[in-house]
Amino acid sequence: MKKSLVMSAFLLVLFTAGCSVNPAPTPGPAGPQGQTGQTGQSGQQGEQGQSGQQGATGQAGEAGQTGQTGDQGRQGQSAPCPAGEHRYTNPNTGTVICVRD
Repeated sequence: MKKSLVMSAFLLVLFTAGCSVNPAPTPGPAGPQGQTGQTGQSGQQGEQGQSGQQGATGQAGEAGQTGQTGDQGRQGQSAPCPAGEHRYTNPNTGTVICVRD
């Protein structure tokens, strides 16, 4: 019973406080729009920057290795002599020629 009495008193205080609050006044109509402002002046052009420094020259590359010498091929055999001829080796020069039989 005490609980309901305390609750009733609390609700009565809230109800009374809520009714006594003044509502906020409603705003009036909006005023006229102002004039447009003037355009600003252009800024000054900046100075040109300085040129950059030239880069350093690169280093020369290393020389490549020399390749190996290839194997020497074998000497081919002499062509056979035509029919009716035979080979003759010159004893002074060592050259082989075909001579008639």
